[in-house]
Amino acid sequence: MAIKYHPLVQKTKVKLERLDKQKNVSWEEWRKFNGEFLPIHTEPKLRIRALKFMDTLIKKLEENNHSIKFEYQRCHIEMYGQLTEINLRQKFFRKRIKDASGYGTDTYEKSDKLEFQVGSYARKGWIDKKTKSLEDYLNVIYYYIEKDSARWAEWRRIQKIEEEKREAQRKVDEEIARQKAIEKEKFDKLLSDAENHNKANIIRFYLKAYEDKLLTSHPSENEFKDYLDWAYNKADEIDPLA
Repeated sequence: MAIKYHPLVQKTKVKLERLDKQKNVSWEEWRKFNGEFLPIHTEPKLRIRALKFMDTLIKKLEENNHSIKFEYQRCHIEMYGQLTEINLRQKFFRKRIKDASGYGTDTYEKSDKLEFQVGSYARKGWIDKKTKSLEDYLNVIYYYIEKDSARWAEWRRIQKIEEEKREAQRKVDEEIARQKAIEKEKFDKLLSDAENHNKANIIRFYLKAYEDKLLTSHPSENEFKDYLDWAYNKADEIDPLA
């Protein structure tokens, strides 16, 4: 009886079988694969185990209202709004080989072990052991991702609250600064108006004394009339109460 895989697992299975038939798979093809299909990187002999593992994991995710999401050409598990990159691969072990002259080179030997990795930089992994298979770690893996996602979600929730507080305080500070600027502008205008009113009155007081002197010394002369008209107009121009 054929295994009924989750649609995404079945889609990945078909794609991998097609890639198996190609002699060379380009980097661009792998890039597209990583952005659309489950990250299963194994030889065909380990494929059924890998597909079953992913199938069980995805179904468990969906039973708990979580999902698989593709972002940045990578496959992620999404929990509580947080993304955790995942990868399932056939483990290769690095082996150091020295030639006759003692010069060492690194080679990689294939194993029959499956390894599941989470994270993009500081990755954490689980691998087949002699007494425990990768499948035995599935619940451990699930709850590790859930706990880590919940921790990051809580941290980002707190961070958002703090950012909202800072933004609210910034708006309060801006409003206080705006009100202070308005107050300063009003006060500066008050001082300017008072000074100009005082200056206008000083000018008028002077012009009145000037007129009295002219009338006493030159009662019949009107030669200073234009000057006096101009001077009184200037006093009115600067006087905010005129």
